[in-house]
Amino acid sequence: MASLRIATCGFAVLIAICLFGTSQSALVGGWHRHSVGDNALFEELAHFAISRQVGDREYFDTVLELVDVETQVVAGTNYRIKFKVGESTCRVTETYTKEACVPQSRETVKDTCTAVIYDVPWLNERSVSSFTCEGSSSST
Repeated sequence: MASLRIATCGFAVLIAICLFGTSQSALVGGWHRHSVGDNALFEELAHFAISRQVGDREYFDTVLELVDVETQVVAGTNYRIKFKVGESTCRVTETYTKEACVPQSRETVKDTCTAVIYDVPWLNERSVSSFTCEGSSSST
């Protein structure tokens, strides 16, 4: 009878460790949140994504501020980056660079956008998998 009680308690402890232990650790292959200032690459990737968005615009948008960054390791890395954008001084007929395409106004946030960028540095491959914006058109 005592051995059954010990086995039951041991099993309960094992279940608790499995349930609570995995909730504290990161899920392999899942998304992992980072501080926006952790890596200069995050801003570079946001500018890469915004430079690909021309549509029917006269001017490129540019990155004003990073809001949130998450990464996912796959056969390369997915970066999900949320950032505030404003209209830049560069026409879409020009070449976009972070240095040249400065905001027309730092006070006016045109949109908050989220881009997923797939990066495989060892193959020199980078692409924008998705890009969406929530129009805010507000002053900061």
